[in-house]
Amino acid sequence: MDKKLKIAVLGATGKVGSHFVKQALDKGYALQVLVRSESKFKYNKNNNISVVVGNSTNLKDVEKVMTGVDYVVSCLGNVKINKKYIHIMKDSHTNILDIAAKQNKIPRCIFISSIGCGGSSWLIKAMLIMIGGKDSFNDYEAADKQIREQSIVPSILVRPYALNDNPATGLYKIIKKQTTHFAKPISRTDLASCLVDIIKNKYSNDKTVIHVGGL
Repeated sequence: MDKKLKIAVLGATGKVGSHFVKQALDKGYALQVLVRSESKFKYNKNNNISVVVGNSTNLKDVEKVMTGVDYVVSCLGNVKINKKYIHIMKDSHTNILDIAAKQNKIPRCIFISSIGCGGSSWLIKAMLIMIGGKDSFNDYEAADKQIREQSIVPSILVRPYALNDNPATGLYKIIKKQTTHFAKPISRTDLASCLVDIIKNKYSNDKTVIHVGGL
């Protein structure tokens, strides 16, 4: 079993976050999770989990979940409610960076972003704007940019290609090209495995951005 680390998880009830939580628990990590509704989180009775009910756009809620952690993993994404996307990425990631920078021991932060951000693919950017709208993509772009441009909090941006709910393969591919328009889709379970591998220091700490696709 890996050394027990304390990890704050935001977006823990989401499609990627729920897979990450399970895999992190299997590794024996201690988790502090921020959820909107405790009833929707199925690991409430696990002794290795502390649950904070709140909102990632609320600074005080983010501070509660991040206190004393070694890592922060953001599996957040804009959600569609009543046919309208709720934009939370920029505000949520601003909160994470602000709280992390104030810790005595600054935690390493891992953020799920998107291919298309940071000039990584004009083609995918155009497709995402068509699917989710310009405002939603711009929120991802702004969140991605502020993480890349800040230098206080050690951070990694993980930009996955098209996600699906296929069964886990345990395999994925790190794309070395900084600008690329095509890669195979990756399952959400395999993306969660990539996040766990980053925590296990499988990849160099000096990487700011990781592009990942399926095999």
